[in-house]
Amino acid sequence: MTDLDAIDQVLHDAAVEHGVPGAVAGMLLGDEQHVFAHGIGHAELPRAVSGATLFQVGSISKTFASAAAMILVERGQLALEDPIARHLPDLARATGLDTEAMTVEHALSHQSGFDGDHLLVFGAERGLDALADARRLFPPGHGVSYSNAGFSIIGEVITAAAGRPFEVVVREELLDPLGMLGAGFRADRVITYDVAAPHWVFEGAAHVLHGGGWQPGWELAAPDWAAGGLIASVDHLLRWCRFQRDGLADDGTAILSAESLARLHAPVVVADAVERFGLDWAIHDHDGVRSIGHGGATPGYLSDLLIVPERDFAFVGLTNATNGSSVNQRVRRAALAAGAGVDEHDPRPDPTLAVDVARVCGRYELAFAILEVSPGAAPGTVVVTPTERVVDGWQPPLNPAVTAAFFAADDIVTVGDDGPASIGRFAPGPGPAEWLLWNTRRAPRLPG
Repeated sequence: MTDLDAIDQVLHDAAVEHGVPGAVAGMLLGDEQHVFAHGIGHAELPRAVSGATLFQVGSISKTFASAAAMILVERGQLALEDPIARHLPDLARATGLDTEAMTVEHALSHQSGFDGDHLLVFGAERGLDALADARRLFPPGHGVSYSNAGFSIIGEVITAAAGRPFEVVVREELLDPLGMLGAGFRADRVITYDVAAPHWVFEGAAHVLHGGGWQPGWELAAPDWAAGGLIASVDHLLRWCRFQRDGLADDGTAILSAESLARLHAPVVVADAVERFGLDWAIHDHDGVRSIGHGGATPGYLSDLLIVPERDFAFVGLTNATNGSSVNQRVRRAALAAGAGVDEHDPRPDPTLAVDVARVCGRYELAFAILEVSPGAAPGTVVVTPTERVVDGWQPPLNPAVTAAFFAADDIVTVGDDGPASIGRFAPGPGPAEWLLWNTRRAPRLPG
């Protein structure tokens, strides 16, 4: 069995084990492209998935928004240091956000400072005015917290700076020049192509999701497009990975310079002991080998994209089930080992650390849940238990409690779970931790 055959087998085995109906993975090795597919796009209308099958790709959309912003930077229509107020002068009055202090770079690098999932909870169809009620977590530029709504703002900034709707800018400047025909943001555009339906998996059976999630219909609301609304295929996203190498359109003309691509991919801010953010790109080091990438999630779809520039390697994984992240991770790690010689692994707990567990115990408020942190059974461990956050808005199902161990002074990693690990970082001491950064989202400590 060749390495490629082994990756195909890993995809098949992982999808079957987790009951994921459809999964497609792609890999670039230099200029060689390899695509692996398993299963079907719709449990009720079975049809095999392929590299051309369209999926919602979730937050991978943010990398298109950041590239579109950088195109406008190159043309002098936008600057990374511009305050948001320069392009959206009415936003501060409508929301109370400090748009003079918040810059384009802050929004692109998850330093906006407010609850970045507020629109998902309360409905993006209300538009950016709904951010008037968003929790303020820190002043712009004085912290980090992954922000979907920050990219909703970026989409409006791009619209204002370009004088064209965000969707049109992305299509005319990126999708069409890169030959990504069929990719888009609207259901009425992609429905003429092969589209995978969203599913949730219960007791081993896949069920098509009808009307599930925060969006009013199948497509995301327009304010969510820059944050997570793109619909694309593995073939499309492998083309996107090639673009990250050279910045060229299909006809050889330059869309972005090498300097602009480097700026997109360069670290801007540290999130935790594992992850840094560039201009949206997530940056990791695997035993000294740097990767850039992004994941994505919408109800019924999980996606993954990773590039290792120095090994001329890229990976894309798309699934159409709520538990698809386990499949993507297993295939990605197999592909990284075979194609890039990279051993990707979770942080390893350090039992020699002297940890004041009592300092971090308490209740922390995320957009979607209250996280209760309590002492674990073993020394140097904690249990993180999500409980309901009572709000008048959409809430996803609660995740089960997990045990986490410290691998650095303020950083924890979940242990003993089958799926991808969660990473947390507590605010440094010496007193009680003021916040918990859980999977790069800040959750302030609640009183009492």
